[in-house]
Amino acid sequence: MESLRDIRQNIKAIKSTQQIMQTMKMISSARIRRAQEAMEAARPFAKKMLEMVDDLKQDILALPQPDEGESWAGRFFVNKTGDPHKVGLLVITGDKGLAGSFNAVILRSALQFLKENKEKEIFVFAVGKKGRDFLARLKMPNLHIVYESVGIFPKVSYAHAELLGQAVLKEFFERKLSGVTLIYNDFKSLASQNLVEEKLLPFDFDAIKKKKEESDFLFEPGMVEIFQLLVPRLFKANMYRFLLESQAANLAATMNAMDAASKNAGELVTALGVKLNKVRQASITNEILDIVNGAEALNS
Repeated sequence: MESLRDIRQNIKAIKSTQQIMQTMKMISSARIRRAQEAMEAARPFAKKMLEMVDDLKQDILALPQPDEGESWAGRFFVNKTGDPHKVGLLVITGDKGLAGSFNAVILRSALQFLKENKEKEIFVFAVGKKGRDFLARLKMPNLHIVYESVGIFPKVSYAHAELLGQAVLKEFFERKLSGVTLIYNDFKSLASQNLVEEKLLPFDFDAIKKKKEESDFLFEPGMVEIFQLLVPRLFKANMYRFLLESQAANLAATMNAMDAASKNAGELVTALGVKLNKVRQASITNEILDIVNGAEALNS
């Protein structure tokens, strides 16, 4: 049986850990408000940019294509010249743990993607220390980490999105990737996050639900020139939105995990308090019995 001193030390250690968990919960609660505001502000702009590019899609594809290969603009929609044996994977995780299953579900999905594409060369863009370290430990011969960004959460800026967007577009064109898949956690609410695995390149506009109307626009200096200016901005705006969504989801997961851990610690302290009282009572009872037995021995 544990001594009173051991139980008191356990209670003290758990209370100290509980204070750390409560502090982390408060920090996450304070940060998530700002993260939500930034995320919600980025959503309308990114969505409108997608709609604008979608409006140009048919016009761009209707333009005369080169005799060999495919136009620069066409690769964003069809990508006929992409190498079917080369794929890209963008994984966005957190930099730290203590966020429940936030990182685990992303890494599990990424591992499934790697298994499904084990016969191909996979070029990975890793955002977040947890994802970078996990993928680096795999040591797969067909897996190449071509870009990594760690330590950017919870202070994501557009500069991070711009660097990430440039890296993805550069590798997509230079290595002739057949496509790039994105895996991350989308912010659904403070209580839950939604795992997202979607095609990043070439563009997939099936998710855009809006009434299509015929339009007759005049483009200055030209449609292709407008498209070349618009697409990089669209891509980086969406990178920024993905980072902000992941940041908010990570903070919410951390807040929930620390809240649950703090409650569990409180229950442990209560249980140990009951145990402490039982051990103290048993000790007092034993001492009384020793005194009574000693008195009886002297009287006999």
